[in-house]
Amino acid sequence: MNSHDFNKAAMGILMFMLLAIGVSNLTEVVFEQEPLEANAYPIDTASVASASSADVATENGPSIAELLQTASVEKGESVFKKCAACHTPDNGGANKIGPNLWNVVGRNVASKADYDYSPAMHDHGGTWSYEALDQYLTSPKDYVPKNKMAFAGIKKDTDRASVIMYLRSLSDTPHELPTVEVAEAPAEEAAAPAEATAPDPM
Repeated sequence: MNSHDFNKAAMGILMFMLLAIGVSNLTEVVFEQEPLEANAYPIDTASVASASSADVATENGPSIAELLQTASVEKGESVFKKCAACHTPDNGGANKIGPNLWNVVGRNVASKADYDYSPAMHDHGGTWSYEALDQYLTSPKDYVPKNKMAFAGIKKDTDRASVIMYLRSLSDTPHELPTVEVAEAPAEEAAAPAEATAPDPM
């Protein structure tokens, strides 16, 4: 290769390198990105944190007090057949794998003197209120960990309410049903002026 050809080759290589550097710098200029100072779509966490307990209750479904208003003793007796292998419902009935359940609603937890409860049930304490029965029957192992009841639970809330209504009936003096709180009317509605009425005749 003579000097003329060498110079041409060197010039070509130099031009290629300059072109590559120029394209790289141009790309950085065109696509340059600056870090964001804030989220493009800010999230209002305050509104999430301030969700009312009523909203949470709505997501979790109706309360046991509400469900008991329409629960059926007859349906509960039918669902109770799942429990009959371990419990007797009649007054004076014998204990089986589990204790007799006569008069269980409102009774102190682990309070039958003739039944051998697990240490976990003894330690749990409290009373068998409607709310406690609802939580226990949903998942016995979660409500009282390490208790000896092997039953998986009643997952359908209306079935649980019916069973609890049936358990309530197992008493000479059934426990009083819980009351359901009625939502208050909006302030503007409550403040609406009453319609004028004609005075009563003398």
